[in-house]
Amino acid sequence: MKKILFGLFVLILALAGCGGGGGGGDGASISNGNNGSSTANNVTMTVDNGPSGALGQLNIPYVSVTLCAPGSTSNCQTIDHVLVDTGSSGLRVLSSVLGSSVRNALGSQLVNGRQVVECAQFADGYTWGAVNVADVRMAGEVASSVPIQVISDPVYTTVPSACANTGSNEGNLAGLGANGIIGVGLNKQDCGSSCANTVVSGFYYQCPTALTCQPGTVPLAQQVSNPVASFAADNNGVLLQLPSIPITGQATVQGSLTFGIGTQSNNAIASSAKAYRVSSDGFTITGIYKGQTYPSFIDSGSNILYFTDNSITTCQVAGSTWYCPGSQLNLSATLSSGSSSSTVNFNLIDAQVLNNSSYAAFPSIGAPMTGSLSGDFDWGLPFFYGRSVYIGFAGSSNPLGSGAMYIF
Repeated sequence: MKKILFGLFVLILALAGCGGGGGGGDGASISNGNNGSSTANNVTMTVDNGPSGALGQLNIPYVSVTLCAPGSTSNCQTIDHVLVDTGSSGLRVLSSVLGSSVRNALGSQLVNGRQVVECAQFADGYTWGAVNVADVRMAGEVASSVPIQVISDPVYTTVPSACANTGSNEGNLAGLGANGIIGVGLNKQDCGSSCANTVVSGFYYQCPTALTCQPGTVPLAQQVSNPVASFAADNNGVLLQLPSIPITGQATVQGSLTFGIGTQSNNAIASSAKAYRVSSDGFTITGIYKGQTYPSFIDSGSNILYFTDNSITTCQVAGSTWYCPGSQLNLSATLSSGSSSSTVNFNLIDAQVLNNSSYAAFPSIGAPMTGSLSGDFDWGLPFFYGRSVYIGFAGSSNPLGSGAMYIF
């Protein structure tokens, strides 16, 4: 997940189906777990201005997720405006949006009798909080007793320096632009064998007390995990679908998040789609843009396109650097992996359009890639408009093969 937060003064739209920060409230009964209608393996995914308290968001896809105390069907709460992120794995929810009934009934995740606390590291910051256990319900699917992160847990407030030094603390509504994150990325756990076998600096901690957290290993089964992979069925991947929108943007957009690949009629793979297996790093495929090769990844949690092109004019908007060409640019890149290859056409417009717009959805906004990923091409949410994008999970198979892959 990498995103630029756009926090200028905007006209706030009164959007149907957009609730306040906490969703269902204390002890809410189970609802559909989405922002609209659902089928057994499908929930509505909406791009809008964001949850109450963090309005003015740009290109963030949201769903609702129902959390229940382990084994309960009544002590549940539906959390709206949870960011759908194909660039991470695992469910993370702000402690501040959880009602006390559900929050106090979540299971504790212990290793060696010590509470597990996590520093989840993203490209633009981190979230710190305890790892707990919950049942996760979406549409007709249930993931039972899965580890989740409760962000900014009020008990564990001291952030170790090895975590704090990884970037800005995004453990609040303004930092996330969402009430939580549901990571439906390529991997089933958020750290995997690395954190299970060795101590990874600034990631997982074991805490005998709130003030004595020490870096530690965490077995795979107890790491924060992609809840979709724990569904009883439709658990080999996800399908994200958003319609095409005008180059100049749209106020809101509604699409869908569907669970499973090739498991039901609504997630069948189109005959024109190709599978792109990721490289040995676990998340990139090959991209060629203007004759230069870039490791490339597809990330719905990145709200714009991030790539390097020194020939495109930049400018400052809302305190960040964006691409601001003098006129619309019609560009293309080639994405490939193995025998699969496709030309991806995309557009770029002056990001200063955001200064005078209340729209939440733009398919043609970009910025230079910086930091540790400065040599990569990040295909953020603009890539998803007008496409059916499948994320095939590592360790699973689908009609086009096995292993971690993008399909489009």
